Amino acid sequence: MTPVKVTVIIPTHNTGEDVMVGLTALRKQSMPREDFEVLYVDDGSTDDTVAFLERELADEDNMHVVPMTNSGWPGRPRNTGVARARGEYVHFVDDDDWLSPRALERLHARAEETDADIVIGRMAGHGRGAPRAPFARPLERGSVRENPVLLGSMTVHKLFRRQFLLDHELRFDEGRVRLEDHLFTLRAYLLAKQVSTVPDYTTYHWVRHRNGKHNISYSPIEPTPYIGSVRRIIALLHAPDTHVSDDELRHRFTANWYGSKALKRLTGKGFLGQDEERRAAWRQEVIELAADLPAAVDRHLPERLRVLSRLCRSGDHEGIHAYARFESEVRHLPKVEETAWQDEVLHVRTRTSLVRTDPETGESTPLLFRRTVRETPSGKKRVRWIWQPPAPLDELPGIDPALDFTQPLKKAKAQGLVHHKAGGTQLVVTTGTSTLRPTPHEADPDLWEMHWTTQCTIDPAGVDEISGPLDPGAWHVCLRLNVGGWLSSPRLSGVKLSVPRADKPAVAERHRSAPRPRPHPLHGVAKAAVPVLRRVLPAAAYLALRDGYRRLIAIDRRPAPVSAALEELQRAQQTQTQAQALSVSSTRRT
Repeated sequence: MTPVKVTVIIPTHNTGEDVMVGLTALRKQSMPREDFEVLYVDDGSTDDTVAFLERELADEDNMHVVPMTNSGWPGRPRNTGVARARGEYVHFVDDDDWLSPRALERLHARAEETDADIVIGRMAGHGRGAPRAPFARPLERGSVRENPVLLGSMTVHKLFRRQFLLDHELRFDEGRVRLEDHLFTLRAYLLAKQVSTVPDYTTYHWVRHRNGKHNISYSPIEPTPYIGSVRRIIALLHAPDTHVSDDELRHRFTANWYGSKALKRLTGKGFLGQDEERRAAWRQEVIELAADLPAAVDRHLPERLRVLSRLCRSGDHEGIHAYARFESEVRHLPKVEETAWQDEVLHVRTRTSLVRTDPETGESTPLLFRRTVRETPSGKKRVRWIWQPPAPLDELPGIDPALDFTQPLKKAKAQGLVHHKAGGTQLVVTTGTSTLRPTPHEADPDLWEMHWTTQCTIDPAGVDEISGPLDPGAWHVCLRLNVGGWLSSPRLSGVKLSVPRADKPAVAERHRSAPRPRPHPLHGVAKAAVPVLRRVLPAAAYLALRDGYRRLIAIDRRPAPVSAALEELQRAQQTQTQAQALSVSSTRRT
């Protein structure tokens, strides 16, 4: 066999002509055709998928169809693909997803550059969320033990060194096994010498069809085998070849699946929408799992799930259901206070509140916290924020530690996001200081509501240090807030960024209640000073001054910032004079 750089493995099942979305994307890859191959491994389709693919690929030297008998799951087709692959690397793709034009080129280059066993490309979700945390910072050569953030990306839609898979006999479970991708990926993570990411380019487009069409593994999830898979995943952390020796790290890894794959099955509308028999089955499975896990695992859960874990460990079926009904409607409710364009950068100032929305009336009421103050032996005052849950949760034995939300409230930051409507890419934008502003509750001053104010800065030329210019098209602007695991990212009403295809300035719909800002009196002075400041100031000092000036006048246009801006400019003039003096002095010495 003539080797190639990459083999793309795509399990198919009754996909039909819809396979053309992914196939068209593969035909547009920037990597030369002779450097990669595509294997469509068909899992016993009962329609004309195989015949259609054979006709489409008749003239494609690097694309082939591999028919096989039905297994009912993607594991066996993927194993078959790896066994037949000629590529130094393999990339798994689902039949309803697609790759961006430079995906294979960028992933392969990253693997060669870093000598990685696994390379993870940035993903975009279509009809579903896609992981963001693993791509917040570039990862050149790392491991999951040093970078647990990688656990945020557990699908197999990655580039793997084929010899690495063969050396460690990494294979997928064959047959109907839930979370088979997690079982495969976690073992691969724990065995890999190097893992790297491509954080600055969206390589993979992940699609969710509402009716599960084309998805081999789409079928109702049964509680017992599903929680059985969670137990198998946790067991990998104790296996001889993948053992995680550090207790705290092992507890942290365990909490990832106990929380996201077990406890979360008891939350939300998906749980509440099932009949009572299935809800009871889910509760019992998770209660039994909780009993088998060390209590120390709970320290690594988000606070909202610590409450639920406490209910599970006490075997409280009624409390679990009551908690699910309450917290399914917890979210944050943002309001846009002002928008402004400044130097082709969009500034958005917001205020958001942590609330629960009544599903029947639509009325939102704030979540309430009790403030306690304790003085330490050194005289410092320690403030604690204790969540006030609805009865009877507040009376559950041992619940008090789980109700302490001091740390999650302290850590919670409102964060701006932009979401490409067509492409699915979601990026974090530059966010100014996110300030928690507790406010006494009007009906009971001893209880407090939680609000946050923040400013987002959106530069279409590049929203962060990693990504390049925003792709053309419509971008929704969202505000993300995570408070102890209560996470939501609602769109900001009335704010939508439009990036043109041609070399034209971007535009944004403004919030209707926000007045159009008038040019600031200092704008002309600052604009004239820019060339001088760039010459005389070090780059870091100039950027700090520029950002400070923008913060002062782009959003807050009251008299105080004007005075502050004048002081900044006066200091800049003094710096300029000093720099010129130093320059003259240096010249004379020379």
